[in-house]
Formats: sequence, C-alpha cells, structure tokens
Amino acid sequence: MDSLRILIVEDEVIIAETLQEMLFQLGYKKIQRCKTQEHAESIIHEETIDLAILDINLAGDHEGIILGHLCRKKNIPFFFLTSYSDKKTLFEATEAKPGNYLIKPFAPEDIMVAIQMTLLHSQPEGKAKILKAIKVFDLSARESEILEHIVDRLSNQEIGEKLFLSLNTIKYHLRHIYSKMGASTKPEVIERIEYIWIQKD
Repeated sequence: MDSLRILIVEDEVIIAETLQEMLFQLGYKKIQRCKTQEHAESIIHEETIDLAILDINLAGDHEGIILGHLCRKKNIPFFFLTSYSDKKTLFEATEAKPGNYLIKPFAPEDIMVAIQMTLLHSQPEGKAKILKAIKVFDLSARESEILEHIVDRLSNQEIGEKLFLSLNTIKYHLRHIYSKMGASTKPEVIERIEYIWIQKD
C-alpha cells in the first residue's frame, strides 16, 4: 500500500492537507501535492504516478477535468474530488471517464473506497474479478447487476433508478449479497472481490 505513488491536485490548502493526512493514516506514504493545472501537467508528464486525485474546480474553472483527460491519455487511474453536483459539471466530468468521485466533505473510509474502486476499474482484469466473484458466491442475475453497480460506487438510490427498482428492493438484494459474500458494508464487498481473485481455483 505504501508503494502507491499518489498525486493530489487541490488548490484549497486545508482540504489538500486534510486529504494527505487521511491518506497517511490509511497507510499511503508516497504523496505529492500541487495546486495548479500547469504544475500537475508537469508532474504527470515527467514523473511516475500510480493514482491521481483531482479537484474538478481548480482556479475557479473546471481545469481538473482537463487533467482527467490527460490522466486517461497517460493511463493513470484517477478520480475526481468535488463539491459540485450540478448535472452539467458532472456530465463534463463523466466524459473524462474517472474511476470514481469523492464528494466533499469526506471521511477516511470514503477515500479508501474511492481508491479501491478506481484501481479495480483501471485493471485489465477488473471485469474478470467481478465475474469470478459472481461465480464463487453464486449470485443471481439481479444480484450480479447490483454488484457491478456497487463497484461503480453508485448509491442505493442510484442503483434503484438504473434498474427501475424500489429502494426497499435494492436493500433486500443487498442483504442477500452481503450474506453470500460474508460482508456487511460495500467496502467489504470490494475487499472480498479482491480476496477471491487472488485465490487459486
């Protein structure tokens, strides 16, 4: 974990410091910080970065989205840090294909989930991991659909909207997924997917 080289691009010093401290607490030690698009571009072009955390709204604009496209071009896994929730901004951000979103304010567990899911999505075997978990835990077709949306870090409400199911129905299926996978939270589900992947068939 401490070998992962993380770049934080955030122009609000307090938020950047808080995020870095939380990452330290989670065991991540190789962290760089910068505040501008130009500095971030220099680091991305010249250094090896394993994961980038990008604030969408740099310098009062959406420069983080531009950086997201650059990370995508350089095959650097990244996710967006944002307080924005308006549809236009999120649509523009989605076009950069981030691994996830971290909404301000955030807690350490939110960061861990965002990192895990971003890295899972970035791996060529990411889909294979999910398929193996579905097979090993004998998930139904509906449970499999919900599991994929969990990996996409959708909320229960968002999963329900995508699958045209009520919130109670989603919660019902989640209970079955948790029971089958030996998990009690969505982060634990991700951990179980990773654990099963490294086990021999």
